[in-house]
Amino acid sequence: MDKEWYYAEDGTSKGPLNQAEFDALVENGTIRRDTLVWQEGMEDWLPLGTTATRTGQDPMPPGAPRVDAEDPAREDANSFMGALKDGFARYVDFRTRSTRAQFWWWVVWSVVLGFAASIVDSLLGLSEVGAVNGLVSLVLFLPSIAISVRRLHDIGRTGWWYLIILVPLVGWIVLIVFFCTATKEEVNQWGPPPRR
Repeated sequence: MDKEWYYAEDGTSKGPLNQAEFDALVENGTIRRDTLVWQEGMEDWLPLGTTATRTGQDPMPPGAPRVDAEDPAREDANSFMGALKDGFARYVDFRTRSTRAQFWWWVVWSVVLGFAASIVDSLLGLSEVGAVNGLVSLVLFLPSIAISVRRLHDIGRTGWWYLIILVPLVGWIVLIVFFCTATKEEVNQWGPPPRR
């Protein structure tokens, strides 16, 4: 007798499912690679991509392409306003990809917001302290790193390349070249090419 499957959806357990029902849910995308699943004999719930869940298949390797993933970016992420909204919506997303337009519109927003914060500091007499500018920089810090890492993923490079920024001058030049590089059109380990 086949063991029954359970899967987690919105924090609740669904199941039991026989193998055929389970495979059908995998095929239609209800159960994705990152969905937690459990079957009798497993010590704990695990993501589908790390378990040998489908009949006769080995577990997916950790670096396997995320072909089942959808582009998590907003529909308008490649526009001026959309890039700002998408940047804040995915401020801790270090696992997917972002296009050149998404990255460079975010850079434009960062410059505009920094300039506006400096003006506010001057008007409030805080230009020596730079309190508003410091606050804006703090708010933009994590989303800026996240979009930089996603941009590196988009050209097929690991996010660890971002640390080259620590090399004076040369690091900045290398990163600017990377950030200007065109999107790799093939699926890579960080997902399918983002929408344009």
